[in-house]
Amino acid sequence: MKYLKIVLFALNLLILLAGGTVLGIGLQFEPSKGHLLNLFVPDATPHVTSNSIAYSLLGLGVTVVAVGFFGCCFVLRKNQCILAYMCMLVALIVTELITAIVGGVMTFQILSGLEERLISKLADDYGHEPNSDPFSQSLDFAQYKFNCCGIHGYGDYNGTAWWRDGQISGTRRQVPLTCCVLKNTEKTNTGSPMSFVSRVFHKINTEEPWLHPKPKDEAACQVEDKEGHDGYRHKEGCLGKITSWLQSESFTLVILGMGMAGIQTFGIITSAFLCRTIRDMEVD
Repeated sequence: MKYLKIVLFALNLLILLAGGTVLGIGLQFEPSKGHLLNLFVPDATPHVTSNSIAYSLLGLGVTVVAVGFFGCCFVLRKNQCILAYMCMLVALIVTELITAIVGGVMTFQILSGLEERLISKLADDYGHEPNSDPFSQSLDFAQYKFNCCGIHGYGDYNGTAWWRDGQISGTRRQVPLTCCVLKNTEKTNTGSPMSFVSRVFHKINTEEPWLHPKPKDEAACQVEDKEGHDGYRHKEGCLGKITSWLQSESFTLVILGMGMAGIQTFGIITSAFLCRTIRDMEVD
């Protein structure tokens, strides 16, 4: 029984570590990721998508940490509380598996119609939607983050409502400024724990270059000739890059969930053996 308790205690420490990892991901979930996520959600409201995911991760992390903590306590007590702990593990595993399956299905559904929806919104909504619609800001962030322009390329802006407005107003820009090579960049520590504390408790504003882009050479960036804007304008489209980003993020979360479920399954098996050993000792 001694070795079973050691193994189970070690498994619960791993569960605590996994829960702490999820909790840390939720705490350090960068608000800027919400801009990318909004590209995948039709008619999204600013910050709602990122806040929902952050709160979900926080809730899951706290739950897993609590289960791991109670598991360590149960191991130290020779009574049938271990049965309650096993039930908690089963419920947690079922929740994690359902979440992983739903997340995989939703990712597939989102990606299946993404290209057509983004092309349509770029043509009609970019630069035209009200402030409550984050599409323009989200696309600007994607273009800044991935050094891309448009959906398939910078030519996507030709003939759009935004492009026509520019021709009428006299600005005559060929692409938004976020398609240009910028000289201002985001602070590298915006996702650090200290930065998170500062944003929450001191409300410190971090620089957002995609909202106030400063091109390296705006005139060169807006030149129609390919050779003229070479080196000053991003030419690759954003579709492939944002799709790869979503798949990578989803895959990471699914692997993390499956890993936790695996550890918890071993915890259930070990708990069952420990429970049986305790019962046999009580009978003797």
